[in-house]
Amino acid sequence: MVINMKASLLKAMELAVNAEAQARDRYKELAKQAEDQETRLLFEQIAREEDMHLKKLSERLKALKMMG
Repeated sequence: MVINMKASLLKAMELAVNAEAQARDRYKELAKQAEDQETRLLFEQIAREEDMHLKKLSERLKALKMMG
């Protein structure tokens, strides 16, 4: 039971990491396509926020994997 819970948690964390990476990449692309500076800056800020989420989740995922 504990193994299944840990496997489920790892899978959920991996999905979250992938979702954050995709969101970050999408906002970066939207920033490149923005027609005005205000919109570009907004998308760049959101991309940075997604990148921070990605880093935090990646660190937690790494820690979970190290716990064996």
